Amino acid sequence: MTRIPFRARVPAMDSVDAVVDRGLTAVEEEDLERALEALDEAQRLVGENHVRVLHLAGLIAWSEGRLENAAGYLQQAVDAGAEQAEIYLDCAECLATSDQDHGEAEAVLRSLLSREGADEEAKDQAHLLLAQLRLEDDDVDDALDELDAISDARKSDPVYLSTRAMVLAAGGRDEEAAGALERAVELEPDDADLHYQLALLRELRGEEAAARASMLRVLELDVIDGEESGYTPLSEKEREALRARFEEDILTEVPDAVLARMATVPILVQRRATREQVAEGVNPRAPIAFHGEPARELADGSLQDGTLRGIIIMRDLLLDEVDSEDDLVPVMMLSLLEELRAFFRLDDLQMASG
Repeated sequence: MTRIPFRARVPAMDSVDAVVDRGLTAVEEEDLERALEALDEAQRLVGENHVRVLHLAGLIAWSEGRLENAAGYLQQAVDAGAEQAEIYLDCAECLATSDQDHGEAEAVLRSLLSREGADEEAKDQAHLLLAQLRLEDDDVDDALDELDAISDARKSDPVYLSTRAMVLAAGGRDEEAAGALERAVELEPDDADLHYQLALLRELRGEEAAARASMLRVLELDVIDGEESGYTPLSEKEREALRARFEEDILTEVPDAVLARMATVPILVQRRATREQVAEGVNPRAPIAFHGEPARELADGSLQDGTLRGIIIMRDLLLDEVDSEDDLVPVMMLSLLEELRAFFRLDDLQMASG
């Protein structure tokens, strides 16, 4: 979920606030050791059940991937009558992430909206998150109502515009959605995610040249970000190992009728897509990407089958997605499944392992 980046942290008022704020900053900077030190100090000062201590404990648990624990800490802080709006917002976002039922997350946000003294900034954040929840539940009308409730001053923010674009697109209002995204890109020209969202929408609208231009911009910006990754150059040994893993653990799960379409094409292993490949339609953000002519609907409503020319394994994108060796096969499998569904229009395709 995404928030409008205008929310400021509550300024520290006393020693425990200063300690907790230090811990929250450490969480944002992904410095868990410093965050845990701040949590321990805050607990010594005011105990484990102080609302701000619970907030910090929740965010640390969340950053460690312990979503259930994180949701518990944050819900405790809300139930204890937290004053800070950010606690309600973090709690709702965590609940939405950890639970397919959005009822509890929505209840927390409604509670924030009903609080006396909640400022306009906090209310705007709550409405934005509610709109995203309603969209995830396929309730386009309610999502638009939540967006309409956001103050006019925030409606020029790129996060608002991109969220509105997603809602409009879900409601079949593609032209309006494209306009909102184009305005967002004008405001944040170096935001690769916005360019990617616009590229996907342009593909959906059949605007092939414009979509590929947007994807090229995504590649340019991702390459700049990727320079800070610290990944080593791709060795021939690593290239062959990834190709073998793909052939032995992934392709063997593809149904025979689909595998026949892939059997003779080359399998390339690269760090990421090249400009030439993206200009020809390769998705620069797919860890497993297809090169060729995807299936498309003709004027008479029939489907012209896709022509696959190559499969590209993007080493750096895989590394971005995995935390350990055990994650590699599931990530490759999911990426291949998504690419097969999109390229050949096989929406109901499942792998042999399910």
